[in-house]
Amino acid sequence: MKNVVPLSILICIVFWVGGCDQKPSITPTGKTIKIGIIAPFSGPDLSYGKTGLKGMETAMQLQPYLQNGDRIELVVADDKNEQAMTLKLLEKLVVEDNVSTIITFSSSGPVLAMAKVADRYKTPILAAFATHPDITEQNNFISQLVFDDNFQGIVTALFARDDLMIDKVAVFRNPNSAYSSHLASEFEDKFKSIGGEITDTVLLTDETGDLSQIVERVHGNNPELLYFPIDATDIIRIIKEVRELAWEPIMMGSDGFISTMFAQHQEEIDIVDGMLATDFFAHGMPLTPLGKKTRDVYKKTEKGTPTAHVALGVEGYALLLDAMNRCNNPADRECINKKIRTTTNFKGVIGNITIGSNGKAQRPLCINSLQNGRSKFIFKVH
Repeated sequence: MKNVVPLSILICIVFWVGGCDQKPSITPTGKTIKIGIIAPFSGPDLSYGKTGLKGMETAMQLQPYLQNGDRIELVVADDKNEQAMTLKLLEKLVVEDNVSTIITFSSSGPVLAMAKVADRYKTPILAAFATHPDITEQNNFISQLVFDDNFQGIVTALFARDDLMIDKVAVFRNPNSAYSSHLASEFEDKFKSIGGEITDTVLLTDETGDLSQIVERVHGNNPELLYFPIDATDIIRIIKEVRELAWEPIMMGSDGFISTMFAQHQEEIDIVDGMLATDFFAHGMPLTPLGKKTRDVYKKTEKGTPTAHVALGVEGYALLLDAMNRCNNPADRECINKKIRTTTNFKGVIGNITIGSNGKAQRPLCINSLQNGRSKFIFKVH
């Protein structure tokens, strides 16, 4: 005969945070509600999916049930961060798997593709990482968990000009990336409008010529800051060429850079030591109750320090459950969507998150530096 764990003990384990001497407040109904996950779990961006899912699984250990007792089931789909695959998986999750809501850890390109068809499926989609502002345009079913690139580009330009007292910047961008192109443009426009000079705009593609010659040319124009709204792999390549010139300009990346370094380039973390970057969190920041509880769970089950992408997975899961719990029928897609877009001062990992009726999130932006293998908080902008 198989060993069976009594339900009362199982529930006690699930709610260990509150202590087993307390009567569980939730009685399981035996019903299941599905949350779909679209993210890259293979390919060059696989860390997005793996770290985001790890955050959701961490939060799920604290809240495996809705308030009515329905159990949450995660349905995971690997889109490899490719737009065509993303659209196929969106249809599968909605039509075949009958998920009630979807969270995506894919980047802006695939989520922009979903935005064109989101209203057709009438299923709420929470974009946990994607920051392009057009994600929420011309559709009523995609909401952002993160700040968008209009805000990020403006704040970064103001920080460079007013706080770092920078006059001249060289910008590196990938013209094939909607995220990189838009963020670079927002930064450049704002920086020039407040009296700054863009010495170079370097376009990085597979056809880009000799990188050493490009960096040497940029060096000759004497920028004080190099701005990198590009992939971590390209940043590492550029920094190696910068070091060859014994050049030490200030360098700054954008959101996701630090998390990707920790997740995929740990062996090269020393190369980017001292770099600045915009981000959603930083090591050592004061945590909310949600942040503290999930940090403690993560420490019990995982090695290493959680990244910003893990924290966004935690917030995404908790926020979706909050929206479901505010619906009379927590599987009602249209109600979930409405509740997501009426989220006010939801307690995230480090502070409040508000999502308006247009799907835009209001949340803090952090500026950090990478020092000795950790992200060091500099300041936060609301």
